[in-house]
Amino acid sequence: MVRVEPQTVDLERWPALAPPSGSGGQPAVLIAQALRRSARELGIRIDYPDSSAAGEYDAPVRVVLREPEAFWARLADAGVLGLGESFMAGDWATPDLCAAIAVLAPWIAGNADCAHPGERAYGRDGRGPVGGGRRRGGGVGVELEDSVPGALTSLYTDETMSTSAAVFASGARTRARLDDGTDVVHLEAPAAPPRRTDLGDAQRRSADTLLTLAGVGEGTRALVATPGWGELPMRAAERGAHVRTMTSSTERLSALGSRFAAAGLDDEISLFLGAPSEVSGAVDSVVAVDPGVTAGPAGHAAVIAVADRLLGPNGRVAVQTTVSPGRPTPAVVELAAWGSRYVSEAGPPVAWTELVEMVDRAPRLALRGRVELTAHHAETVRLWSETFAHRGRDAAALGFDAVYRRMWSFHLAAAEAGLRSGWIESVQVLASAGEAVGRRDQGPTT
Repeated sequence: MVRVEPQTVDLERWPALAPPSGSGGQPAVLIAQALRRSARELGIRIDYPDSSAAGEYDAPVRVVLREPEAFWARLADAGVLGLGESFMAGDWATPDLCAAIAVLAPWIAGNADCAHPGERAYGRDGRGPVGGGRRRGGGVGVELEDSVPGALTSLYTDETMSTSAAVFASGARTRARLDDGTDVVHLEAPAAPPRRTDLGDAQRRSADTLLTLAGVGEGTRALVATPGWGELPMRAAERGAHVRTMTSSTERLSALGSRFAAAGLDDEISLFLGAPSEVSGAVDSVVAVDPGVTAGPAGHAAVIAVADRLLGPNGRVAVQTTVSPGRPTPAVVELAAWGSRYVSEAGPPVAWTELVEMVDRAPRLALRGRVELTAHHAETVRLWSETFAHRGRDAAALGFDAVYRRMWSFHLAAAEAGLRSGWIESVQVLASAGEAVGRRDQGPTT
């Protein structure tokens, strides 16, 4: 049973969620009729306030419309972006948000009567402006870190506060070598026990897998280009590495410093306020997680450039990230338009071929292989959504209003839908460095 209760929206805080003017006109009527006709084929049931319904009674996906006219009007005005905003406004509800997005987003993105803001924002091929992504003030470097408050991160993650794919103990590994010599390790879907409590262990395993790829060990000079909330640099230091890491956020700098000190690792980890592009001195390993979460392709390019500049011969760079297996699908592009308004300006995920080309263009780097984590990432996000739902009262107490909570629920569900539907993939990528080319930066370390 889906409970649909009256919703209130503070329009001073959320002006974009004001009720649509009018009923959306003829496009909204056509959208309503088309989705009603397509309900059975899509495997969706639509319940209306007057107790009527479209689709099969036992359809896999159920959507309950509280404000049908507003729902259709938002789709006509803003497409998939409107789908997210209508959920934030409380126009509709569903018992399985991930499944609903997986069905509705592609249908809306392919409907000519719905608006398509993603096409305007990123173009039909999903690409934004050249060098897109948010940059730091003064044009210094590229902002690699997400801007999600630590208080919010703590509401849905585990004790590691890691915000990337975990690697669960279950799930067999399949190894293959592609024709171009690239090694691929595929992690099969993890078993899903009913009351999973191993997310923290799985996040630590994910960090260890990435650090092993990067060759981080005793005495290694390691640059952790994106420290997250501290788990990755701490795991590197515990291996005996000499770790340098940085952040452009004063909030994160304080939190990281306190966490390193509490773990007794503040002497092993050199932490400073700045960007990876400001680092000098040779390193053996460069490690980064989700460098495109805010900056998009520019974030990946920044990490690759730093690795190409700083890695010694045979040094390694390992990056954990999400990619599009091909050109981003229309649904992914449209969801990115919603995300750019409410979560991140990064845009659609970088295509795998684009990431490969970035490595190929680096004079000293060669791609060695990848580990495929998609099923594990999907399970990670499912657990985040479950945890966030259970901590609704804590979120409210911290000042995240009902609209914000629905926004974050939509964001997590959209990420899971993309991973489970094959729209995006989660990978760890390894490249290694050859001999230095030309003059190499060997200045003092930061």
